[in-house]
Amino acid sequence: MVQSLLPVFLCIVISNAGVYAASLYKSDGQIMVLTSKNFSDFVQAQPTLVQFYLHSCGACQNYVPIFKRIIKSVAGWQWAFRTAVVDCADPLNEKLIEEHNISSFPTFLFFLKGTAPVRVNKMFDEDAFRKKIAGILVEEQQHNRLIPGQEIPDAVTISGPDARIIAMIILDFQMNSSVILRSQISEDSQFRLVDRTGKVAFTSSDEDAFRHFLTKNYVTVHKEQPLQDSPGLSNPAENQTSPVAYSMPVYAADIIASLQYLLVRDVGIKATIKGSDLDALKEFMAVVSKYLNLGRRYNEDVAYLRKHIEGMSEITRKEWHELVAGLNISTDQVQHIACRGSKPYLRGYPCGLWIMFHSMSVNRFLQSKKPEPKAPIAHALNRFVPRFFSCSYCAYHFARLTSNVRLSHEDVYPDSLNEEPPFPLVVPDPSSLPAAPKSSRDEVLWLNTVHNLVNKRLSGNPSEDPAAPKVVFPSPEQCRACWSPAAQAKLKRDKFSATPDKTDELLAYLVHHYRPSSWRWDGISVSFEDVSHFSRFASH
Repeated sequence: MVQSLLPVFLCIVISNAGVYAASLYKSDGQIMVLTSKNFSDFVQAQPTLVQFYLHSCGACQNYVPIFKRIIKSVAGWQWAFRTAVVDCADPLNEKLIEEHNISSFPTFLFFLKGTAPVRVNKMFDEDAFRKKIAGILVEEQQHNRLIPGQEIPDAVTISGPDARIIAMIILDFQMNSSVILRSQISEDSQFRLVDRTGKVAFTSSDEDAFRHFLTKNYVTVHKEQPLQDSPGLSNPAENQTSPVAYSMPVYAADIIASLQYLLVRDVGIKATIKGSDLDALKEFMAVVSKYLNLGRRYNEDVAYLRKHIEGMSEITRKEWHELVAGLNISTDQVQHIACRGSKPYLRGYPCGLWIMFHSMSVNRFLQSKKPEPKAPIAHALNRFVPRFFSCSYCAYHFARLTSNVRLSHEDVYPDSLNEEPPFPLVVPDPSSLPAAPKSSRDEVLWLNTVHNLVNKRLSGNPSEDPAAPKVVFPSPEQCRACWSPAAQAKLKRDKFSATPDKTDELLAYLVHHYRPSSWRWDGISVSFEDVSHFSRFASH
């Protein structure tokens, strides 16, 4: 067995208990799918980089090809590391989430025996990824937590001034080398190779020349096995279900299924909720309680939660789960209908959330008896979504996109004054943001504009459902009166080059589409009195 400077098995574990239909990855020789059953044994047996993901998270879906690309850049390091994945959407993996305090996705932790896991930022570039991993391994080597690289009989020694570069050279070459490689740090600016007899065999200040010498003299050819494609992501045209209807009504089931997931999983994933996070939760529950009408039994659940947390200064994960455990909103088996994707990991949860947000804005508009210069729903979403939506990439984008609705003393990003997110963002020009709403009418239109901007950003990404491609809503086919002839002509040149520009007609369409009296109640336990109430409410 080869033993060398960095006997590290890099494992990017994305918690996916069981390889079920929604999995974004499969074990393919380079990426190992882990579950709660084999997680501990695996990460204790070797150093492991773990990525925790959700199959329903759009950023996690979009990251799959990037992840596979950067992993391929270290394919020759398998003598030193392994990669793996686990899906945190699987309830069987909840203990892993709690144990490692995972609250946003994707999250990367590097596990090394005898030490606490190291948090690693999301990587997009192969070179940066290689340097980061090599740097972690070098740091751990210096603390003697890995097998030392010094006294190894018959080893070839590579020395030079930069420990990380030497580490990357050894990681690249050891798997296919005919000898054991070890490192030695020197003050010399030259890279030097000392053979097994102690003789200096090569010296150069040029890393490429040094690598060429190693390839020519110490490498046996090894044909790299290509990475296999992840199921459902390589060819969207394959294995598709029939596309959903072109224009679907609002189903209460979509809202309730997503609200269930939000309360049980996204809020429930936090170890402790306090400070500005708790303030945001209270504000969100207040607007949900006031402006989302789901029928008496669900309304009572929401009101109970809102009232119960109002006087609390801190909520633990255990306390929150005990709060929601016996409520209909958490125990009823409700499935997405119009939001059901053509594959298990597409649409679903975020689709239902958008419908819920739109319905709240419309309900507030219908309830308003006189104009109010406020936008309570917009502000609540700006405070809540970036803190609790588990797809961190989308959450931070939403924070930036809605940043002009925050108050002057509030930060753009959650609890991170002047701190940018740990990954690249498509940051919109502040002047391009939709004007902050100042009334219930404005809120309805503002939210539709924000939703269309999000759809534009996500169009063409792996997270887009091929059976329900992103488009401007409502389209001219759905609401011809909402579009001027000029806007329709512009839209024909590019599907996101224009938006509905006849605001009075657009408002009327959105109100009709999202008002409770227009909903379908399939798959929901709702009383005749509730449905009658919605119908009566429609006439007001």
